[in-house]
Amino acid sequence: MMQRMPNTKVQPDGTTIAGGMDIVGSPIFSKPGRARIAYNYEWSTGGGLERIAGIEPFDGRPSPSAAVYVYLQCSATITGISLGDTVDGATSGAAGKVIYLSGAFIGLTRVTGAFVAEDLEVSAVVKATVSNEAPAIDGFLDNTLAKLAADEYQADITTVPGSGQVRGVAILNSEVFAWRDNAGATAMVIHKATTSGWTAVAMFHQICFTAGSTAYAEGSTLSQGSATSTVKRVVLESGAWGAGTAAGRLIITAPSGGVFAAGAAAGGGVCTLSGASTEITLAPGGRVRTDAYTFTAALADKRLYGCDGVNQEFEFDGTVYVPINTGMGSTRASFVRCHKSYLYFAYRGSLQRSAIGDPYVWSAVFGAAELGTGDEITGLLSVGGNTDAAALMVLCQNALFVLYEDATTTRMDPLSRVSGAQPDSGQDIGGVVALDTPGVMRYPYTRNFGNFAWDTVSMDIQPIAKNQQCACSVYVSGKFKYRLFFTDGTAISGLPVGEGRFEWSVINYGRNIIIAEHGEIEGVARTFYADNNGWVYEADKGRSLAGDPLPYALKLLPLTQRSPMVEKTYRTMQLEVESLGACTLYTSGEFGNGEDGATQQTAEQRYGAGLVWDLSNYDQAYWGTAAVGMTTLPLEGNGTRVSITVAGEADNELPHTIYAVTVLYTPRRIIR
Repeated sequence: MMQRMPNTKVQPDGTTIAGGMDIVGSPIFSKPGRARIAYNYEWSTGGGLERIAGIEPFDGRPSPSAAVYVYLQCSATITGISLGDTVDGATSGAAGKVIYLSGAFIGLTRVTGAFVAEDLEVSAVVKATVSNEAPAIDGFLDNTLAKLAADEYQADITTVPGSGQVRGVAILNSEVFAWRDNAGATAMVIHKATTSGWTAVAMFHQICFTAGSTAYAEGSTLSQGSATSTVKRVVLESGAWGAGTAAGRLIITAPSGGVFAAGAAAGGGVCTLSGASTEITLAPGGRVRTDAYTFTAALADKRLYGCDGVNQEFEFDGTVYVPINTGMGSTRASFVRCHKSYLYFAYRGSLQRSAIGDPYVWSAVFGAAELGTGDEITGLLSVGGNTDAAALMVLCQNALFVLYEDATTTRMDPLSRVSGAQPDSGQDIGGVVALDTPGVMRYPYTRNFGNFAWDTVSMDIQPIAKNQQCACSVYVSGKFKYRLFFTDGTAISGLPVGEGRFEWSVINYGRNIIIAEHGEIEGVARTFYADNNGWVYEADKGRSLAGDPLPYALKLLPLTQRSPMVEKTYRTMQLEVESLGACTLYTSGEFGNGEDGATQQTAEQRYGAGLVWDLSNYDQAYWGTAAVGMTTLPLEGNGTRVSITVAGEADNELPHTIYAVTVLYTPRRIIR
């Protein structure tokens, strides 16, 4: 029986966006404003759900999203000029490439100089006359022109040369490096991102020596008869120069004037060569993992230490590549970490370290050591702990260990023989998080037994995270996001919000991301991804997915206005949106009475921040100034609850953030 209620005036019900996704909880018990679907949105540190920024291809050339355009109005409809033409200003000498034509308006990029009211020429022939150098532009046209300018620069950017997937990406001293197999897949090559694109890093030669009595300095000459080379790195592996017992290798340039042979050598030092030099080459395949560290405390000595599971472990300073002899023969390491002046490599279930302060020495006499785990090591992380201020967490497939050490003792305590971590899923975010079979696990620092504890932090999205296979992960420090990429091409993003809680969403860049790297370049934190087709991308840049449309969708859990048994007539709603530029959002409402089913209504809304005039120069207009606005939208239907969806897809829009929704409704009757 239904009890009628007297009609009342329209009532508002405001709800702030209260977090990320919850796909397991009952809507009745979930906090209003949480999302059932948050696709390509991320929970913002300032509240609300923010649509993700785009990605753009990267090879060191100018960023496509930094491209600028010039928009000019001519005195008449433009004829005789085509897209792609280069136009010149007859008076100013300015030049630009045509990216947009519409009636009397023209858009240019790759502009040099400044156009004025003048004739425009193509190949010295006048084609149009500029009448206004700065006509007003609305936000949607700004989006179009910005995208066209970005596309022009993006066309210059290429994949990492070679074939197959990218094998590794690393940041060292504000430079970006990428590893990929060559075109014939016969060797792996290191490439450096430069202003002219990816440039292959030249590999040097190495030669073994013994009985060294006078040390060679880097940059000095190694000579033997008519053969000479320049010494690029001295790798002292045992003995001492003063005692005449130094032994190891010299990294040198290709010999000139002859070849080296076994016997005494001179030049900048004195030693006995063990034979001819050999060129350093890298076999194809593997997954390159690196850690940047300095063993001298000097920033100039900061280098990459790494392994790939196929080749010898290595040191690389951006120019000189040094294979490291760890004494493991043909067995290769898969994970690396520099910790407390030791270099650690993981070989399946064996954790091995160098002598303290010397990554070239792997003799137990000088402090090198091996510790076994009994399980496959899947990651090494330096973390802050309560014992001696720091610890090395050893992540394994089905176990966890914490390595503590000081000047006199080393011990590796088991943390768990059940919980573990998948390869490349572990990140230290002030507490380690990693993907295990049950989902995303958190191993925070505590004062409990073993100094660590753990719990599952992906319960709200457990059907998505459970039984997934990790491809890679990254912690984006500036955004405080833990992004976890799965081998099926999907990904999740989590923001830690305290007390072991995360707000989760689903992200998808339309590519199979297999490597993620985050670091600082000239003081700016930047994030890079790589895929299985040879591309490197910079994340959180631009308006699109490397030129492709970026889809997004948000569906809130049903809102009942705290009256789940009262049928209501819904009338309108207001969205509180902060938009960095013009954007188009599509909204819909789904109304339901439990078992009675649901009806749906759809609407479209276009957002933009408005024209903001520069007070010192009234002939220029800027669109896209950040602003928070309330916009009223239709929401007409009957039911005890309403589910609101916001969605869209664009290849030229800047991000926006949705903070709140207010529903206007009239209560009707109680349903029993």
